[in-house]
Amino acid sequence: MVARTPQAAGQLGEHMHVRGQRGSEGDGGKVSRRALLLGGAGALAAAGGIGYAVERDNPTLRRLLGGCGSMPALPPDTSTTHRGTLQSATMRRTISWTAALPPGHQPGDGTPVVLCLHGRNGSADDLTRASGLPAWASHAGLRLAFVAPSIGGADYWHPRASGLDPLTMAVGEVLPMVEHGFGIGGTRARRGVLGWSMGGFGALLAAQQHPDVFAAAVGASPAVFPSYADAKRGHPDTFDSEQQWENYGLWRRLDDLRAVAVRLDCGDADPFAPTVRAMLQRLPHAAGGIGAGCHDDAFWRRVAPAEVRFLAAQLSH
Repeated sequence: MVARTPQAAGQLGEHMHVRGQRGSEGDGGKVSRRALLLGGAGALAAAGGIGYAVERDNPTLRRLLGGCGSMPALPPDTSTTHRGTLQSATMRRTISWTAALPPGHQPGDGTPVVLCLHGRNGSADDLTRASGLPAWASHAGLRLAFVAPSIGGADYWHPRASGLDPLTMAVGEVLPMVEHGFGIGGTRARRGVLGWSMGGFGALLAAQQHPDVFAAAVGASPAVFPSYADAKRGHPDTFDSEQQWENYGLWRRLDDLRAVAVRLDCGDADPFAPTVRAMLQRLPHAAGGIGAGCHDDAFWRRVAPAEVRFLAAQLSH
């Protein structure tokens, strides 16, 4: 069923194209063949004897042993999903985006908006197909709108040496465009940000860099590195230089997040679990915690209901 785009959406900009449709659900939790090939042999070898004690936090091992947890089915999605494109000045290319509005939304009715940032090699469609945030929110009767831009690949959500700036694109281009077009958000008290993995890092960075824009931030398995050396070992393309990590790596300025309501969720078999534990200690006001699971869509979908309740509570003041 095609949803009628609000009149204001016609004013979103001469370079923007938008179309609307009913919200959909999908299964983004499948294990990639590449992941199994890369990690399967080592994980199986470690499954016996002393090796298991060393590798017990290996997500591939946990998955092969059936310990990552199930992928919950999404509830019926009664939100309305819109998709469009934007010619981004800060990314120097056309960016696609997805927005989901709650049932019965009317422009200007005070609906809060959550900016959602996808993970490595993800897309804006992860909003509805992977975690299913709009479905969980509408099922719980929570009035929240969501918007997710795409950058794809592994640019990470911070300014790059190339001059590309995914963070400014998301916060300074896509978010205000969608807010104006659909009559949502509009004030700090009605804006939150959430992301998974690379996007979890991006959500926390957005809140740290723009505490005047966001009242709440959720990092699901945030891909935060405590040092530049850790980043180079984990994902060599995450930062272009040590100075860039100093400026945007989060770790040095975690205390800045005390001005924002924060929730952190991470699986206990996630490679980032030790870092998230340390972050929870440094941010005693943060909600969430470490639960059973891996670094995958199944875990992110399981924690999504609690995350949307947290956002709704923080953004309804």
